[in-house]
Amino acid sequence: MQSALSQSDIAPGQAVTFRVTVLVPTWLSKPIEFPQFDSTNLSVTLPEKSTVSTSQTINGKTWSGVIREYQVVPLTPGTFQLPLSSLEVHYRSPQNDRDIVTNVPLPAQTLTVNAPKGAEDLRPYIAARDLTLTQKIDGEPDKLRPGDSFSRTVTATIQGSTVMFIPLLQSQIHVDGLAAYPDTPKAVDHSDFRDNDTGKRTEKVTFVAEAPTRGKLPAITLRWYDLDDGSIQTATVDGLKIRVKGASVVRSFSLTQWLLILALIGLALWLTKRWLPALVQRVQTRYLEYRRTSGQEALARLRKAAKKRDYTSALVAAVELEGSTDYQNSSVPAALLALGRAQYGNTAASETATPLWEQLELAIDAYAAKRQTKSRRPDLPALNPSHRDR
Repeated sequence: MQSALSQSDIAPGQAVTFRVTVLVPTWLSKPIEFPQFDSTNLSVTLPEKSTVSTSQTINGKTWSGVIREYQVVPLTPGTFQLPLSSLEVHYRSPQNDRDIVTNVPLPAQTLTVNAPKGAEDLRPYIAARDLTLTQKIDGEPDKLRPGDSFSRTVTATIQGSTVMFIPLLQSQIHVDGLAAYPDTPKAVDHSDFRDNDTGKRTEKVTFVAEAPTRGKLPAITLRWYDLDDGSIQTATVDGLKIRVKGASVVRSFSLTQWLLILALIGLALWLTKRWLPALVQRVQTRYLEYRRTSGQEALARLRKAAKKRDYTSALVAAVELEGSTDYQNSSVPAALLALGRAQYGNTAASETATPLWEQLELAIDAYAAKRQTKSRRPDLPALNPSHRDR
C-alpha cells in the first residue's frame, strides 16, 4: 500500500490531493472500506470518481487494486495531521481459491499550512488560482416608481479552492426608500480537482421601491491571494444608481394624527382591561344557566355516565330530564330500567350488562338527535305564504 500528499507545505485555501493506493498480487474479492477523515478547520471531501481501479507491474508480475483520492483544503494556518488508520483488505490467494484477509496500516500524514507573505492582512482570507465576480440586474434601478422592483444577482466563481472561503456578498446593504428581500444563497463546489476545481456562490436580492429616493447600491469587492503568481488580486462588480420617482406607497401621518391614533389605542386598551373580564364572566354564566335549564348539561352527564358504565351517575342525570316530554317518549327510560334489572336482579350482570349498556348509548344518541332536530327553526319565512296566513 502507498499513501502520500501531493504537497505537504501549502497556503490556507489551497487544495491538495491525498492519494491512497492498494495493490494485491491477484484481485480484490471485496471492496475496501476507506476511512473518513474529519478535522477542525480542515475540509476533506471526495471528488467525482474518487475511487478508480489500477494495476502495476511489480517484479515482472501484474498486481491489481484501487486508488482512492481525497481533496484536502485547510481553512486556516497551522499544522494538520490526517490520523493513523488501517484498511481491511480481502483478496484471492495466488495458491488456491480461498480469500485472504489482512489489515494494512495507513500511516499518518502531516500538512503544514502557512499564510503567504503579503496575504497576512487579508480579511477575509481568500487564496485561489482565480476568482471572478459577475452581476445580473433584472429591472431598471434608475427608473423606478413606488411599488416597482428589481433584482441584483451576484455570482462569485473560484478556482483552486473552495466556496467556503467566499463571504456573504450582499449583506447589510441598505438604501432609504428600498426594501430588500434576499433569497437563500446557493454555493456549489465542483470537487473534481484533477480537471477543474471550480466553485460558485450565487446571491440574489430583490429590492422593492417604497418611497421616492435617490441613492446607490455599493460596489462589491473581494481581495484575494493568487496562488499562481503570489500576488494580491481584486475582484469587483460596479455599484448601481437608484432613483425612485412618484408618491410614496405608504402615506405618512402628521404628528396630530399619530397622537390621535395613539390616544384611541390607549382608550381601547383601557376599556378592554376594565370591561372585558366582567363581560366574559357574564356570558359564561348565562351559557352555563342555559345549558342547565335546557337539559344539555344533564344530557352530557348522562352520555358520559353511559360511556363509563356508571349506573348511579346515569340515574342522577336522568332524574333531571324526567320533566321533558321528549325524554319520557324516548327509549332511554326503558334502557335504564333494563340495566337496573341486570344490575340488581337475579341475572348475572356479566352476562347481560354489555349489550344493555350499548342499547342505552343508542337510545341516548337517538334522544339527542331528536332534541337537536326539534330545536332548529327556519332562518327565513316561506317564499309562498299559505292561504291560512292571508
